[in-house]
Amino acid sequence: MNLDFLNNLDGTARHNLILLKCDSNTLYETIGQLTNAGVNTINVGKELSAKLLTVEASKYLSIEAQEYLHVLIEKQAAAIAVGKIKIVGLYNLGILLEQSLSLNTENLLKEFSKNVTIVVVWEHDYSNGLLHWGVQQEEYHLNLSDIHVAEEKAEYEV
Repeated sequence: MNLDFLNNLDGTARHNLILLKCDSNTLYETIGQLTNAGVNTINVGKELSAKLLTVEASKYLSIEAQEYLHVLIEKQAAAIAVGKIKIVGLYNLGILLEQSLSLNTENLLKEFSKNVTIVVVWEHDYSNGLLHWGVQQEEYHLNLSDIHVAEEKAEYEV
């Protein structure tokens, strides 16, 4: 996988959100390559579900999820080169679409990516700015169509 885009990050975009497309067979290889390049990666589903198990009142799930995700991204984000914007990788994002959390995932990712470059490692379907989960395309997807998408091999900027 070509990770040359990491050298060109400057943080000047409104949203520093990058889609790194892979498939289910190469997901962990891709994560390993990001790690080797100095990019910390977060298994969002695993981390967030563990945190939410400690929340006692269900009415606070949404707030707790947003706050914890923000803290997690800020803690794990690191500059991979002097003078470059901090960067972090995210994968396994399905929990962010859970109805019980009532999250606006698209807005959260955009907001968090103003200060930190977020690389979304995506092993599912992608078309016309929509990130899909297989057979549940209509029910579970992230709509990032209103942001510029540059497609080039395994590098996508969202």
